[in-house]
Amino acid sequence: MQIRKEHLEFLEEAKEAFEQDPFLETWRNKDEDLIALRMGMDRDCVLIYELGTEIANFVQQIKPVQVIKTIKEED
Repeated sequence: MQIRKEHLEFLEEAKEAFEQDPFLETWRNKDEDLIALRMGMDRDCVLIYELGTEIANFVQQIKPVQVIKTIKEED
């Protein structure tokens, strides 16, 4: 696969989203045909995939988890 201009534009979009929210792990474009995953030991890498056709949304398949996000205020 060859890297295209749209991939690089999406990379910039994903970088901006990840930099704004340190807890964000994934980012999709508006057409939902590209997804970016935050990666790396320092969480400073971005892996991009092109998505294909959605198969199904399997709801309520795993035990629900309550996630509490804590943001530390800077002095």
